[in-house]
Amino acid sequence: MSRDVRGRVVLVTGASRGIGKRLALRLAKLGAKVALTARSVDDLTKLVAEVRALGANAESVPGDLTKPEDRERIVADTVSRFGALDVLVNCAGVCSFGEFSTSSEEIVRKVLEINFFAPVELTRVAVPHLTRSFETATDGWKPAIVNVASICGRWGIPSLPEHCASKHAFVGLTESLRCEFERFGIDVLLVLPGLVRSDDLNRHLLRNEGKIHLDFEGAQPSDEVAVAVLRSLRKRRSEAAVGFVSWWVWFGKRMFPRLVRFFMQRKVWTYAKRNK
Repeated sequence: MSRDVRGRVVLVTGASRGIGKRLALRLAKLGAKVALTARSVDDLTKLVAEVRALGANAESVPGDLTKPEDRERIVADTVSRFGALDVLVNCAGVCSFGEFSTSSEEIVRKVLEINFFAPVELTRVAVPHLTRSFETATDGWKPAIVNVASICGRWGIPSLPEHCASKHAFVGLTESLRCEFERFGIDVLLVLPGLVRSDDLNRHLLRNEGKIHLDFEGAQPSDEVAVAVLRSLRKRRSEAAVGFVSWWVWFGKRMFPRLVRFFMQRKVWTYAKRNK
């Protein structure tokens, strides 16, 4: 049965740009009530105006997800303004494109803090409210957590060691919580995009010095991923790889792991030969 989000309260992180922004606009068109969080107050204010122009109910709840007090406030403000929390979509994240040998402990910790620890602890704060959403439903409604990770969470990609580490951790947690939260009536869904085109590459990347070729300009549009996230939410898909490259890696790991490993290694050697 398809999940109807009309009238439901959806908290979207990383909503000021990219996937989060496009998802918020699509949720609005379906009649959802959206709580939008990110660090940029100005960007959120503009987005709220866009959402309200579509006739939907929207509220800005800005904050830094790496801060415990902000996570508590974001969820509390969402519940206070809307009276409930029915869906949490974890979209916020950063990436570091570069070799492990030239990285640092600071970069590793920052990537893990934003991509893993922040959504983990936000989920912890949100769970009691999502549980209440299930317990008070009279129409068979089932709340959901949608974790937007990356195909890097299924296979380690060269020149993305910190990103892959954070996404592998996020994927592992998602699989564990999917089983645990069944007793609370909460769906835990996973979306695995490939390389996503960023609104502002400099803001998205902590560093951009990788030794393989990644076509950032030709990457999949954020809206394409937003469509997949919404589809997963409505169709209750436990896991979805988004885009041909992501699907190829996802399928290849299961069926042809040696071939995928060879392809990744060849990308490294090809780049090295071209840049001698």
